[in-house]
Amino acid sequence: MKTGTDALTGKTVSGIPYLQQRIQDALNTPLGSLVGHREYGSRLYEIIDRNVDPGFYMLVYIRLAEALSNPINGLDDVELKEMQLTDVENHKIEMTCQFILLDNGNPITMEGIIIEQ
Repeated sequence: MKTGTDALTGKTVSGIPYLQQRIQDALNTPLGSLVGHREYGSRLYEIIDRNVDPGFYMLVYIRLAEALSNPINGLDDVELKEMQLTDVENHKIEMTCQFILLDNGNPITMEGIIIEQ
C-alpha cells in the first residue's frame, strides 16, 4: 500500500487510512478544477444537489467508479465492489464502500466516505 502525508496532522500515514484520504480527496475535487492537473478529481459535483431517487444512486455509483478508474487519481490499488449511501443531506453525501485490495485480494469495507460540495 502507498504511503503519504496526513492532510490534518502532516504526519506520515499509510494503509487503509491513507487510502480513504486519497479516495475522499479525489471525490471532493471537481474534475478540471486543479490548474496543471485538469484530469484529477471526480464529477460528483455535477449531481450533489439533485433529487434523491433511484437514478441519483446510480449516478453516484457511476461517478464513483469513474473516479476510481481514472489513472490520474492514483487509486489503482483498489477495485470497487459495492456502494451504499448512508446519509444524503444538502450538499453532502456519506457512503460506505466495499473494495478489493489489488495487491493482496483482500476485501475491505470503508465507512464514512464523505463528499461535500
